[in-house]
Amino acid sequence: MIVTNKFNIKKVKETADYGKFIISPLIGGFGHTLGNTLRRILYITIPGAAITGIKAKGTSHLFTTLPGIKEDLVEISLNLKQVKFVYEGDEPILLKIDAKGPGKVTAKDIQLSPGIEVANPNQHIATLADSKSTFNLQLTVESGYGYLPAKEKEDSVIGEIPIDADFSPVRKASYQVEPARLGKKYSHDQLTLEIWTDSSIKPSRALELATRDLIASLMQIIDPKEFKEDLELSQSSQEEETPTYLVEEIDLPLRVTNALKKAGYDQVSDLVEAGRPEVSKAKNVGEKSLKLIDGWLKDKDLSWSA
Repeated sequence: MIVTNKFNIKKVKETADYGKFIISPLIGGFGHTLGNTLRRILYITIPGAAITGIKAKGTSHLFTTLPGIKEDLVEISLNLKQVKFVYEGDEPILLKIDAKGPGKVTAKDIQLSPGIEVANPNQHIATLADSKSTFNLQLTVESGYGYLPAKEKEDSVIGEIPIDADFSPVRKASYQVEPARLGKKYSHDQLTLEIWTDSSIKPSRALELATRDLIASLMQIIDPKEFKEDLELSQSSQEEETPTYLVEEIDLPLRVTNALKKAGYDQVSDLVEAGRPEVSKAKNVGEKSLKLIDGWLKDKDLSWSA
């Protein structure tokens, strides 16, 4: 016997970066099952575009101070990590910034090529001190999924400095399940999904892509296709592998999440490796936030590094 689950989906509200959707009535238990599954997929498989490398004349590493510019290259790279693009190409694309002071340099100063747009043009990048100050930077933008640490980038342009890239356009996803009435019974679920994006993709589109990815994965169970592993992992290395979590999954206030990411903590593993005392130095990260992280780590059987 196959249980069918017919339901309605209602778009309560949607803007460029926020969407609220209600799915009801679901069979009792399906609310949490579907909500948690879609939430995880939204973080993992939705494609996006990000800067993966930068190149400036006379620099070979991030720990460089550029003449006439208030920020050093480390801070500039953190600002560049916040720049979001609308780009669906498969190949890396090179962009440039050629700015002259005085004043602020923002994402709208990036010289774009056909087929690519900046989703947040007001994002701050650097500050030029005076009329003699210039800012010339080459950027490599790539499309991808999830999070790519700089150290894992394989191919780089000669002289380019790789930077960590957060491709995911989904900033946060949450769900809530409540009883739903069907006939005279309240044995069904009502699922409310909220999705925040970086404006490079509409929340409804992100939900659609996540649903398609879920369907495609489940179809492998119904209609299996031959699969050959390209990479063989030993049993011991599989057992020692630590799950990858983004800081967004801790369900911290958005202000705190953004503060952690600005400080360079994009993944939970970054927090764990840095240690609690070091993370506490990040701006806008207080004891209350640290206790929330403590509880989340404990639930996942994780702990801070000594």
